[in-house]
This record gives sequence, C-alpha cells and structure tokens, in this order.
Amino acid sequence: MTIDISKLSIPELDQLIVRAAQRREELNSPISDAQPQGELRAVLDPKWYVSIVDAGTLLQIRDPGHNWLNYIIPAAPRVVLLTHMLQHALLPKLENANTQVLPAPSGGGGRLH
Repeated sequence: MTIDISKLSIPELDQLIVRAAQRREELNSPISDAQPQGELRAVLDPKWYVSIVDAGTLLQIRDPGHNWLNYIIPAAPRVVLLTHMLQHALLPKLENANTQVLPAPSGGGGRLH
C-alpha cells in the first residue's frame, strides 16, 4: 500500500501520523529498550517544556515531524536523567560534538574530574 502524502495538508498529515503511531503501538513488534545505534536523525536544540504533574514531571519536546511529544517521567527515573544531564553538562566540550552521539553513562563506576 502506498499513500501519496505530497497532496496532504498539515492537518491531514498530523492525523495520518497520529493514526500510524497508534497502529504501531498495537503491533506485536515492540520497540527495543536498547539505545539506538548507527546514523541517527536528531533535532538540534528543540523547544521543550517541563511541568510538575501528579505522576512526576511532564516533559514536552517539539519535534518538527511529529509535533509535540509528551512524556511523564516518575521521580526515580527523573533523578537518573538529571544525574546524566548534569554529568554531561560538566564534561569538557568535544571538538566534533555536533557529529557524535555519545552513549549515556552506565550506572555507577564513573568519575567526574
């Protein structure tokens, strides 16, 4: 099946993306929890917001192709995320940081200097 998306309006594309994502969730082929490797498509410096909600922190990230993506991060994973981001913030700037995707540090064992 081929869908000619070249003639779809923005609202029609948004609807198609939402429906495709919902269908993807229903399939018996789960997305791996492993960190993606190889060539990655990434948005440089996306717009984002954080808010406190009953279940934890609501993280909203704007993706040009998927609109706003919304994630609720509970307290314990939020601490882990904060720790990784703080560690990365304290690392020296890399020469080619814009062309490398560095893996998040594993739990424990690392030292900051």
